[in-house]
Amino acid sequence: MAENFKIGIMCDSMLLQLWEYASLERIKNSGYGDISLIIRNPSGKSRKNHQESTPGYSVVQFHQKLDALIFNKKNNYSKKKSISNLAKNVPVLVPEQIEDGNNVSFNKTDLSEIKKYNLDIILKFGFRSLKGEILHIPRYGIWSFPMSENNNPLKITGGYMEMINKEPVTDSMVTILTEVPENNTIISFSRESTCSYSINLTRNKIHWRSSLFVPRVLAGLHKYGEDYLKDLLKKHEMEKENLSSQFQMPAVSTAILNLFSHFTLAFRKVVKKIFYTDAFKWVLFYNTNKCNARDAFQSNFNDFKKLLPPKGKFWADPFVVAKNGNYYVFVEEFIYRTNRGHISVLKLDQTGQLLNNQMIINKPYHMSYPFIIEQDNTYYMIPESSENGTIDLYKCTRFPDKWEYARNIMKNLKAVDTTLFFYNNKWWLFTVIDETKGISGCETELFLYYSDSVFSDTWKSHPLNPVVADARIARPAGNIFILDNKIYRPSQDCSVRYGNALNLNEIVSLSETEYLEVPVFRREPAWDKKLRGMHTYNSDSGLSIIDAYSYHRRGSF
Repeated sequence: MAENFKIGIMCDSMLLQLWEYASLERIKNSGYGDISLIIRNPSGKSRKNHQESTPGYSVVQFHQKLDALIFNKKNNYSKKKSISNLAKNVPVLVPEQIEDGNNVSFNKTDLSEIKKYNLDIILKFGFRSLKGEILHIPRYGIWSFPMSENNNPLKITGGYMEMINKEPVTDSMVTILTEVPENNTIISFSRESTCSYSINLTRNKIHWRSSLFVPRVLAGLHKYGEDYLKDLLKKHEMEKENLSSQFQMPAVSTAILNLFSHFTLAFRKVVKKIFYTDAFKWVLFYNTNKCNARDAFQSNFNDFKKLLPPKGKFWADPFVVAKNGNYYVFVEEFIYRTNRGHISVLKLDQTGQLLNNQMIINKPYHMSYPFIIEQDNTYYMIPESSENGTIDLYKCTRFPDKWEYARNIMKNLKAVDTTLFFYNNKWWLFTVIDETKGISGCETELFLYYSDSVFSDTWKSHPLNPVVADARIARPAGNIFILDNKIYRPSQDCSVRYGNALNLNEIVSLSETEYLEVPVFRREPAWDKKLRGMHTYNSDSGLSIIDAYSYHRRGSF
């Protein structure tokens, strides 16, 4: 067993933001790392930047503070908490800073003192930009959070420009610092959906997500060794090309216009909440043109026929099985009055006409996404049951309407849209898991597990988990399929809003040590102006089926 990592903390004071405290607490409880040294800023804060004297800066700061006041959260990331209880008996060094423009370095005496602790990592939660020998002292370098306010003297970080520019996602990451900032390397990365009406809500999401990064990397480094860190560097190498441009302080007139535009949009959001429910109005669209799955996905869907649910309900998450000359479409059937979904099956003839529908699985918690596989001439289903904190497997005892609980696959987690895929004699389990306890939601991180049997008690976690961390492409949207020796994974685009659009991604590499996918197609419901999004695609034996939604008025049952 490897020894615990010796970790140094660079901070402006013993009071850290809640997300930083949570990250250190996870490290302490993990058994992988120990806080061995605290390096505290002697001034307690970073020197002011010249841009702080501009009129635009004052307006932006007022804008941010007003947003934080209006959209404050009980678990707001920026609240302060002392780390004294996490660092009892840990020595504190207050080094002399040698200033060089916007950078600081340390004198030889302080550097020698730091070296005595044989640190593996230094986590940078404060100070200005660093240069010099300090960058090379820790075995694995100094790890920094570029989107953090404590690493940005302007205190204008992720969420502001993304909201102003209507960018669908906001980046967060951990980097290893180098002498040249442009050469900093990324070891953990995420693209979170930008909240269109609040800077603070976006920041809350990206910072709480970031609290997971370092504990995960330490766990992987502890388990797999230094090659794991190399794999992470390789995985995130291309992300640097797509990073947001450096923040430029707006002119005062632009900053004022941004402020008014923002709160006008926020007011519109409030009005929309009054008139429309969060539960959208979902309907199904199908086509029986017998084309293959990829070609059907590439179509614009304008020749698909509508399949309407009864009044007071919606149908979504369709999975289709062709059997005995008919199509059986398993769906989430949502009841507006109870605000809960169960699993139903729709029977369609060869032309797509609805013959009947019936409820087949109903629990005292919400269920959706009835993923189906066939194994040894028996059908099995994994419906989404995140409200119950489980991933469960059901067995079909009489097709299509009798299903029995078979076993639990995973528990004590919030996982959605679990999708299995059999490849190279292994079962691969794709699922989106929310480890932020509901703060950031179930759209951003795709986890991958594998096993020799679908009935396994233990599924092995892929070493690169989460294999995808991007709200635009992470969440599953239907069966994974192979066509022309290529593997395709449908996924949801949950940036801007849940179920915004559909993607088709090609899985380029899938093994016990590697995973890589690239987006191939993206589709929006452009054939009908009333539709706002879509989030599931499936096909079988010529029938292709999708779901799409429009906004649903309150009380419209």
